[in-house]
Amino acid sequence: MELRGDLQSFPLVQLIQTLDNAQRTGKLDIEGHLGSFAIFFQKGKVIHAQSPYSSGLPAFFDAFLEHDGTFNFVSNVIMPPRRITQSNTSLLIEATELADEYARAGVHTEPSELQVSLTENDSDAAVTLTADEFLLLQKAGEPQSSDRILKEAEFGFFRAWTALNGLADKKMVTLSKSEA
Repeated sequence: MELRGDLQSFPLVQLIQTLDNAQRTGKLDIEGHLGSFAIFFQKGKVIHAQSPYSSGLPAFFDAFLEHDGTFNFVSNVIMPPRRITQSNTSLLIEATELADEYARAGVHTEPSELQVSLTENDSDAAVTLTADEFLLLQKAGEPQSSDRILKEAEFGFFRAWTALNGLADKKMVTLSKSEA
């Protein structure tokens, strides 16, 4: 079964369901504006994923940022170790929820265009940070693009986006569109 095309005609949710129903083993390559993604299947079940920013579950979710890319399913590949154990149904529900939440937030800036800067805070009030917020705060020492922070943090766009928004809400960082 050769499968190739574009995500506008054949959305990712539909692709994953098709590969699951056909119990295909192989790699789904996705090329889009954010880079190259790969989702690995064993007998139709998602077992691993890779993105420009991460691997495993975060990379699977990041693939849902692509809507206009192209895809190609390849059967003859060396399979990586299984890192994703959730059922395809639960993966698709969670990925769809994340993508919908991101769309509702109205963020239309690509990770490479989003600038993250530390904010001066003279308050003596205690601030509670999540582990992800703390890690990203360490990475945001000097103004830099979120694209670079994502690559250094290695935990995926959606997870980083949640932490960056938490830091912005706590007035610890400013998020702005870089002027390139």
